[in-house]
Amino acid sequence: MKKTSLLFALLFLFTSLSQAQLISERTAGKVIIGADIFTDFSTGEKYDNFNLRDINQGVSVYSMFNFKFDNSPHSASIGVGYTGHNFYIKDAYLAKPYQDVTEFVNVPHDYKRSKINTNYVDIPIEVSFRIADKFKLSAGFKFGLLVGGKSKYIGELYNDDQTYRMKYLKIDNLEKYVYSVTMRAAYRSVHVFMSYQFSDTFKNGAGPSIRPLSIGIGVRPF
Repeated sequence: MKKTSLLFALLFLFTSLSQAQLISERTAGKVIIGADIFTDFSTGEKYDNFNLRDINQGVSVYSMFNFKFDNSPHSASIGVGYTGHNFYIKDAYLAKPYQDVTEFVNVPHDYKRSKINTNYVDIPIEVSFRIADKFKLSAGFKFGLLVGGKSKYIGELYNDDQTYRMKYLKIDNLEKYVYSVTMRAAYRSVHVFMSYQFSDTFKNGAGPSIRPLSIGIGVRPF
């Protein structure tokens, strides 16, 4: 399963780079498309029985317009994008998504998957610095607007050897707006990526304090 996921992720990045390179060439580098795959680490305060597993894969895609500085290889960019986070919960599941306080319940039995998913439309802003025409360092800010949140649980509930599937297509108490700082270090079209969300995913006091630190790799035209 992990090998299959890795294969799809690499195929996704390769396809994204091919399309992004074509658009970049047609627009003389003024418009670019990029894609990132990453894993999330929660840096929020400990919350009852809410703990994340080690790998929480997510994805982001975006398009940006470049403003090149006069007589300089450096540039500033602004654009629009999408980010999807998957938070895989250890030994608990979302039981009450529509209450004033979001409640997670312990799983005393076997289970295959327990996660919540959040999706955002992003407005990224970056400043990029080229180094020796092969390397690029970028720093920026990302504003996210929540467009959806859902949960999924697959496993036992009553210790009866039955596998149950529970899905909630809406989660209350999620913050509508989130804010992050971003950094990238690129060698030509491939970069390592880091983003820190310094606002909580859930409203204060109404759910776990999730402030994801996202680390991953990505591609976009150099």
